[in-house]
Amino acid sequence: MALTNLADLKASIEVWSKREDVKALIPDFISICENQIYSNTTEPLRVRSMVQTEVGVTSASVRTQALPTGYLEVRRYDFEISNQRYNIDYVTPAHMGVRDGTGKPSVYTITSQVEYDIIPDEAYVTNMIYYGKLTALSDANPTNAILTDSSEVYLYGSLMTLFQWAEDDEQSIKYQNLFRQAINGANSADSAGNIGVATQKQRRGRNP
Repeated sequence: MALTNLADLKASIEVWSKREDVKALIPDFISICENQIYSNTTEPLRVRSMVQTEVGVTSASVRTQALPTGYLEVRRYDFEISNQRYNIDYVTPAHMGVRDGTGKPSVYTITSQVEYDIIPDEAYVTNMIYYGKLTALSDANPTNAILTDSSEVYLYGSLMTLFQWAEDDEQSIKYQNLFRQAINGANSADSAGNIGVATQKQRRGRNP
């Protein structure tokens, strides 16, 4: 069965599980699976379809700025001044030093928000390129790029969650391994698509 939308996914989960008592719970399994897709501790999904851009403006009175909705991980962050972009360095929260007064921030960190080392002295335009969650599957949004490009991620992740609920360790571990392999495969294929063979030989440093 082709998995092109939410209805296909629900039907496949029921068929693959070989259970007739889980239909009402399948939306829960899919929802939990979506959290695991983005936030599992082994290898979260990070592919091009998740890359988003947020344009914001700093406040001249506070040292913080809100994160975009669905934010997962920053790829690049810079300030725009007189139509020129200036990179601002990231430091971990533990290494963030706070300066008194106001000025042009030189570093930032991310906690539950963006935090600068100093209160900005004016309203700077900011550009954040980041990995963000896609719109969750629902009746109103029956498909997304992950389901289209890597449907096995959704299928195996939902079956893993189903068998965790059923307390079937053997099947849960089986589908957990398949889920992780599917994410690894999607990440690897995406990375290969970003960097051609010839480009790899000339490449220096990280992709912004």
